[in-house]
Amino acid sequence: MKNVWSGDEFRWQLRKPYRLPHLVIENIKYSWQRITKGYCDRDLWNIDGWFMEIMPNMLQQFKENRHGSPGILGTDYVNADGIRCNDTCHQEWDEILDKMIFLFREMNEETCQKKNPYEKEHEEVRNEFEEKYGLFGEKLEGDKNRKILGRRLHFPQEIEEYREVENNYYEAERELEKYRENCKDQAFTLFVKWFYYLWD
Repeated sequence: MKNVWSGDEFRWQLRKPYRLPHLVIENIKYSWQRITKGYCDRDLWNIDGWFMEIMPNMLQQFKENRHGSPGILGTDYVNADGIRCNDTCHQEWDEILDKMIFLFREMNEETCQKKNPYEKEHEEVRNEFEEKYGLFGEKLEGDKNRKILGRRLHFPQEIEEYREVENNYYEAERELEKYRENCKDQAFTLFVKWFYYLWD
């Protein structure tokens, strides 16, 4: 998202060499759009993903390179020479910025530190299910699941031996979603509160 010239994308396209000239032209176009208007068509495909990737990095660099802090933070006092001072505003501002950076990273599934403890078991179950019963369990019989284009779709939860792992995995996923949603709400609450102070 940050870099339109993604090395991974080019490596993937090597399997289709005829696409490479188109990809180069497309990336030149995206680069020109970023230069002329500050964002490109690719950014619009996934605005939330773009924001979650860019914002914590911007805030981190802002924190590391800033020259001042909001004057409303800390406690003012007059020192022995009669000069008004405020020693704690910088530390308070650092803590606020650190909290925002942390929350913006935690709300992103890709950078969230919390992971589903059943991820590995779930992946093993999916692979085993697919090997035994086919991608959507086409080797199974039953009317329990919905039909798509006339095909019945089956999932590992239907099989007794997989049910506990799958239930644990999806319950943990729901908890992670709540956690990330809570982080998002806290991040934007701080962002709104300190929005007009994000300059140096």
